[in-house]
Amino acid sequence: MLSSEQRISRRLPLEQLSLLVGMNVLGLTLSLLLVLPERKFEFGFLGSDASLVFSGPWLFAILLSVMTAAGVESIMRAHPRVHLSETPYTAILWILPCVVVAGTALTLPLLRDSAQISFVAIAASGVLLALVVLGEYLTIDLQDPAYAFSRLGLNLAVYLAALGFYQAIYSFKLRSILSSSVIGLMTALLALELLRASESDVRRTWLYAAAIGLGLGEAIWALNYWNVNPFFGAVVLLLTFYILTGFAQQYLFGKLRWHTILEFGIVAVVVLFLVLRRG
Repeated sequence: MLSSEQRISRRLPLEQLSLLVGMNVLGLTLSLLLVLPERKFEFGFLGSDASLVFSGPWLFAILLSVMTAAGVESIMRAHPRVHLSETPYTAILWILPCVVVAGTALTLPLLRDSAQISFVAIAASGVLLALVVLGEYLTIDLQDPAYAFSRLGLNLAVYLAALGFYQAIYSFKLRSILSSSVIGLMTALLALELLRASESDVRRTWLYAAAIGLGLGEAIWALNYWNVNPFFGAVVLLLTFYILTGFAQQYLFGKLRWHTILEFGIVAVVVLFLVLRRG
C-alpha cells in the first residue's frame, strides 16, 4: 500500500512542471543578456497627465507570464478532480505563479551590476515557482493529505507578494488615479487566490475579490494624502487586505461571527501599535 507522499508524487505531472520551470529560468536569463529599447507613452486621464514606460523587462514579464499561465493551466487540468477544471476556476491558479515570474523579471534589472546575485535570484525564482505551482496543484482537492501545509504556504506567499507590491507602488508616489487602479487590480487578483479555498460559487468568489480590490484602491487614494514612509503605508494596505479577505473567507465558509470580527480587530490594533512603535 502506497503512502500519502507516494500517491501525491505519482499523480503529479512532474515532467510538465520541470519544463515550465526550465523555460522560465531560460527566459529570465535571456532578459539579463538582452537589452531592449524602451518606449514612453504619455496620455491624459480624468484631467490628469500621466505616462507609462514600456521597457524590455516589462516585455519579458508579460511574455513569461503568458507562458506560465498556459503551463499552469495544462498542469492543473491533469488533476483527478476534473469537475473543478472550469476556466473561471483554473484561471485563479495562474495568478500566483505569474506574480512570481513577472516580479522576478521586473526586479532583475536592479541586480544587473552583480552577475552572481542575478543568477542566484533566477535560481531562487525557479525553485519558488516550482513550490507555488506544486502548492496550487495540491490545494485543488480539500481532502488531499498535503492540503493544509500547502494552503498555509500559499497564503504566506500571497501576503508577502502583496506587501512587496504595496511597498513598491507606494514608493513610486504615482498619481492616485494610477496607483489606485494598479493596486485595486493586483489586490483583486491576489484575493482570488485566498478566497478560492472556500470552494464557493466561482462567480461569488470573483465578485468578493473585485469588492476587496475596490476597497484597497480607495485606501491608497486616501493614503496618498497622508505623508508616511513607504513601509508604513504598505503595512496599512496589507493589514486592510488581510482584514477584508479574512472577513470574506469567513463569510463564504459560513463562519463569520462577532468573536471573529473581534479577533481581526485585535490583530489590527496590535500590528498598528508595533509598526508605529518601530517608526
